[in-house]
Amino acid sequence: MTRTAGPAEPGPGPGAAPTRKTAPAEPAEPAELTKLADLLAAAHAVDTDPQVGLNAARRAEALALQLQRPTDHAHAAAAACTHLLRLGRLQPLLDDARRVLPLLVGEQHAAARCELLRCVAMAASDSGAFDIGLDAAHELVQTAQRTGDTDAAFIAVYAQAVCLERMGDSWQAVRLLTQALQSSPGERSSRAWLVAANAVCAINVGMAHRLRGTGAAAELQQALHNGRQYGLQAMQLLQSVADVAYEVAATGNLGEVLLLQGEPAAALPLLQRAQRLAQTHGLQAHHWRVQTTLADWRLATGDAAGALQAAEQLLADMGQTAPPQTAIRAHDSAYRASRAQGLHERALQHLEAAEQRERERATAQLRAQSLLFVTRTESQRARELAAQAHADALRHREQAAELAVAAERDPLTGLGNRRHLQRRCSELLPQMAAAGSALALALLDVDHFKRINDRHGHAVGDRVLVALAQILLDNTRAGDVIVRHGGEEFVVVLPGLAGEPAAEIFERLRQRVQQHPWADLCGAQGDITVSIGLTWAPPLDLLLLLQRADEALYSAKHQGRNRLALRGG
Repeated sequence: MTRTAGPAEPGPGPGAAPTRKTAPAEPAEPAELTKLADLLAAAHAVDTDPQVGLNAARRAEALALQLQRPTDHAHAAAAACTHLLRLGRLQPLLDDARRVLPLLVGEQHAAARCELLRCVAMAASDSGAFDIGLDAAHELVQTAQRTGDTDAAFIAVYAQAVCLERMGDSWQAVRLLTQALQSSPGERSSRAWLVAANAVCAINVGMAHRLRGTGAAAELQQALHNGRQYGLQAMQLLQSVADVAYEVAATGNLGEVLLLQGEPAAALPLLQRAQRLAQTHGLQAHHWRVQTTLADWRLATGDAAGALQAAEQLLADMGQTAPPQTAIRAHDSAYRASRAQGLHERALQHLEAAEQRERERATAQLRAQSLLFVTRTESQRARELAAQAHADALRHREQAAELAVAAERDPLTGLGNRRHLQRRCSELLPQMAAAGSALALALLDVDHFKRINDRHGHAVGDRVLVALAQILLDNTRAGDVIVRHGGEEFVVVLPGLAGEPAAEIFERLRQRVQQHPWADLCGAQGDITVSIGLTWAPPLDLLLLLQRADEALYSAKHQGRNRLALRGG
């Protein structure tokens, strides 16, 4: 949002930072006030070179401090953070924001605080600090609700969506943004529309990258189609909104969509233009992102060697300052370029590096969900959507709340699903580690389930799964975690138990399944049993526990089914 410097302030306002008691400052000369106003105007201009804007903001900070004008000093510092974001200097931005946010307290600072919160949400999400990003997005929603600023509310939804996309949930991010775009569009400014349209395009591009190679061809094409439509809309809006950072982003995003749609000739001019603008204006983070796409362009046009060289050079240039998502993309480009040349060892190195980065992102995602989603963002999603301040907001909030609950529930049995297991274990495992407590995890699989479906029909098979879910609920504690892991497979987590005590519980559970009156469901030949693979912590790592439980389950099946097999630490 563009802000211009106001008239000279008479002294510290109610939202100003406390200052040391010193002798009263000499009244500022009109020339000094004019210079400060000019510097603030330059600092808040969105159509300027970000390095020029940053220099103006720093000079305004120093002059405002010299003139003992705390409000102007805080606003100049906040403007500096906007330019740091555009320059891709994420950690300095986050460091400055911790210093500046306490200075922006009070309604007179609401606009500046909203802009700074947006920058924090973007920088933290791009850095993988999802807890900080979500916290900033959450406060941004609350501030927009309190002030009734529809543009700020729109930007708040955008900030939430970017956090979700960086965490890997592109689908939820697109849903939030498209709902906002479809709701009373006339009340938003062209700039707000540009921000949202470009974000929807970029998130659909991210979704397309995640869908490649999964076999979901129809969903991939739909994501690219949506990205193209919103990318073209963003390019049109650039005619009425002057902002070089968004010009680079929108141009590069549309070029990437065209490349993924198999139109490299149409994509190249857009990518070259985005690269040229990013270099000219010092937009380092944007420049790196476009370079990854240009490496992909080389690969798409048959220049695998050039693509590998470009991707590896980019990784070397970025070093430790690389945004996680850009680093993953660059390693993926290098992996595919190496594989295309038969350089298998080199391809493996890049694949492992990309997977390591992805694991780090997933770990940060789980940590952020544990800290914020459960306690704050998810539980208040309905209220956050009210930031749109439209007549249909209540309906959207109710739908969002229902989806949040349904997203973790298996619709057939009512148990939790894989997502529920991941969230609960992201909470339980650190608690168990801190307390030095045990934890048991078991995989249960219905024996010969296909035979049940073939003999009695899928409706009976469904009733078997529902009845088994009830048996599990009836024979476990309220704090235990029970999920349907897929098909006829269930996972049960027992906090505080391990070894023989856990084995005794699951052996009794196996016997109760065997003794259940299944004939009521399946007829005279309806004997139903389960095989169980049991393991326990340490290690307090969900993936390793699932792997060991799966090995034990395989052993139980191999030994004749209807039995419990153990795989200890």
